[in-house]
Amino acid sequence: MKDPYEVLGLPTDADDETIRRRYLELVRENPPERAPARFAEVRAAYDELKNLETRLRKRLFEVDTHLSIETIIEELACKNPRPRMSLKKMVEMATSR
Repeated sequence: MKDPYEVLGLPTDADDETIRRRYLELVRENPPERAPARFAEVRAAYDELKNLETRLRKRLFEVDTHLSIETIIEELACKNPRPRMSLKKMVEMATSR
């Protein structure tokens, strides 16, 4: 599968709301009846990025491997003031890389 950020046309530091809005915009442009292949690609990319934990893993291990762990955690904490994942869990994931 292609990079989900590329499929949705988003920067790697996009927050939850930006990801959701872009997904809805692309679904309106590519409904499953008219463009089933593109819809499936967009849906798969959104499914991968909609979960904060999955998105953090992707950033840590695949996309921005040059960034420090602290930078990624701080960025996510600022963009998502009520994260679905505890800071402790984020640190554990980040330090396991």
